[in-house]
Amino acid sequence: MPRKPAADTAAVAPPPGPALTDWNLLRSFIAVHETGTLTEAARRLGSTQPSVGRHVRELESTLGEALFVRRPGRLEPTQRARALYAAVAGMKQAVASAQGLFADAQERVVGTVRVAASEVYAYHVVTPILAALLGEHPGLEIALSVSNSADNLLRRDADIAVRFFRPEQDDLIAVHLGDTELGLYAHESYLQRFGEPTDFSLPDEAFVAGFDREAAPIGPFLKQPAPALSVRFRLRTDAMLPRQAAVETGGGIGVFLADVAAERPGLRRVLADRFGLPQQVWLCAHAELRRSASMRVVWARLESRLRARLLRSPAPG
Repeated sequence: MPRKPAADTAAVAPPPGPALTDWNLLRSFIAVHETGTLTEAARRLGSTQPSVGRHVRELESTLGEALFVRRPGRLEPTQRARALYAAVAGMKQAVASAQGLFADAQERVVGTVRVAASEVYAYHVVTPILAALLGEHPGLEIALSVSNSADNLLRRDADIAVRFFRPEQDDLIAVHLGDTELGLYAHESYLQRFGEPTDFSLPDEAFVAGFDREAAPIGPFLKQPAPALSVRFRLRTDAMLPRQAAVETGGGIGVFLADVAAERPGLRRVLADRFGLPQQVWLCAHAELRRSASMRVVWARLESRLRARLLRSPAPG
């Protein structure tokens, strides 16, 4: 009998799977898998929530199935997502190792970064942080825009801004760093002379440092209903630092941010149950942050230092 040809025992190659060639999609997927929310993933990546969400949808479209199930307050990975994460999580470590090879590149950061901050935060907080950073990077230059008005990041009035509100523009990078509060403060020497106030009635010889040509409504600062107040500002100036200098030398009562006041010797908060306004601290940047090494260095230093100080600052209220 004729012999049958030997069967081909070679394994049949499976059909090729989806091509996962876009690292940005996988990078966003890893961040969402590890943090559980688009918001936290965007913060970690220095991106925006819409961009991260778009990456996840593109990856799901490529794979042909959902990777996350929406639960209250978080995104729960599916079984396929867990398997994918196990396969690609090593890429994150590989990238970190590669970055280590270029650590010396930090020493060659060059260029000018324009940073915007309010008068008080620029003086007490931002300038010391940036001055230390300049000492580490001889090729870096900082242009500090000091103003109590909001610089427009989209017009490139500034590259990075420290603000006390969240910007409305979707195409800006914005991260909430923590919270502080505006409150009334007096120096210990002032309180020794006049005693701690129990209401807004002050002795004639005492004074409150306040605005001159500008004006700010008192209503939002009041924590409980109060009769119409007519505050007599015996020291008037629209500049914040001179008003605070008068308070720090024991001359009167004035407004401070809680995290700043905590660092000024001898200051004590007064009327905390009646007067205060919570403040959110945001770090904002133009989208160029993703492509500029000098901007990323400045952003990273500001973010880490500001987060740390706000964690240490007195709790609002």
